[in-house]
Amino acid sequence: MGSRRCFSVLLVSLVIIVGLGTSTAIVLDNGVFNTEDLPANCNEAIHLAESKAKSGIYKIRLPPPYGDSKAFYVNCLLDPSGGTAWTLIQLRQDEFMDFFRGWEEYKNGFGNLNRNFFIGLDKLHALTASQLHELWIELKDFDNVTKYAKYDSFAITDESQKYALSILGEYSGTAGDAMLGVHDGAKFSTRDQDNSGRGYNCAQLYKSGWWYSKHSCHRSNLNGLYLKGVTKSFADGIIWEPWHGYQYSLEYVHMAIRPKSLKNLIIKYWKCSPREEI
Repeated sequence: MGSRRCFSVLLVSLVIIVGLGTSTAIVLDNGVFNTEDLPANCNEAIHLAESKAKSGIYKIRLPPPYGDSKAFYVNCLLDPSGGTAWTLIQLRQDEFMDFFRGWEEYKNGFGNLNRNFFIGLDKLHALTASQLHELWIELKDFDNVTKYAKYDSFAITDESQKYALSILGEYSGTAGDAMLGVHDGAKFSTRDQDNSGRGYNCAQLYKSGWWYSKHSCHRSNLNGLYLKGVTKSFADGIIWEPWHGYQYSLEYVHMAIRPKSLKNLIIKYWKCSPREEI
């Protein structure tokens, strides 16, 4: 039994490696796989979907030591350039979800995966601890102009270290860099837990849960209030300062991650002992 399971999971890994560059998908739990054989990320889920692959909701499971072995749903997004799949970790597209929330809600996640949500800091840590990821942020204003920012590596710590933004790599994109030099290394803060080191609560002031910095609170505030364009208030909307400054709240934003490299998947799943035969 152990050798058969190892063989099946290894085949999944091989399919993923061979299939780099293909499109992505939706897979709802259909009972075919037991919990232990669920995919570990959107790349695996989409390749398991084969011809049915498309953007949508998938069920995944992160094995120990990165997760608690419990299955959970994620929103997987096809790469617009035909690359490997992305896992959405945050989505804002209308005013019908309040993101000005406390620590426990940001820790566990909240919202509707198809509309507005935050994945949860525990899950985000588990995903980025399991292997190094890259980050894609897409932004749209109320003139229907879309820009993006990508960071070639991304990871956060666990709750004992306040989910600090421990890894943030090189920027590329069209929106301008609103993260490096301010948010990298910052701990996460919410309205009921200030970890910014500023001497006052940036999260309370700017109406969000975010990686606020001891240097200048923020240059991005993507969990801020949904304020629909030019604002009278200062810096408390959905802000990406290099593009529209501190008094413009964006119409749409998503944050998505994907493994930076899939080469370690075979190593990750190679669990057969030397005595077992494939």
